[in-house]
Amino acid sequence: MPIAILVLSAAGCTPISWTRVTINRPLHPADVAFIKPGNTNWSTVMARLGAPNDLIPSADGIVANYYYYDGKHFGVDFGYPLNFVGPLSYAPHSMVLRNLGVGSDEFQVAFDTHGVVQYAAFSSGSAAAKYKLWPFHGSHLP
Repeated sequence: MPIAILVLSAAGCTPISWTRVTINRPLHPADVAFIKPGNTNWSTVMARLGAPNDLIPSADGIVANYYYYDGKHFGVDFGYPLNFVGPLSYAPHSMVLRNLGVGSDEFQVAFDTHGVVQYAAFSSGSAAAKYKLWPFHGSHLP
């Protein structure tokens, strides 16, 4: 029996689905605590965080952007048991409750013309981090 459940789960034939997709490495305040405006330079930031996703020239130097995307999806098909009831299995019976949350975070580091950090900050919050299992925790679908 456990093998049958494992095979059905792998095939996507289950009434409950949970998917999470993360693109890029998430950055947290502890990961960037080494950055000190006026002291940290370009090479130190690149060595610790890697290459940025985007570089934007500015009048005072350059801004490096690090992006992180997070998506979560949860679904339950309450009509799934009807697949095993004779004639009802041929009639439409999908009753799906699902929720999706997609969010992004951006970390910006501004360098002056000498490659020294001027500021570093997270510029947006992740909506997916606030993902709640609708309708049980008070969130709502748009």
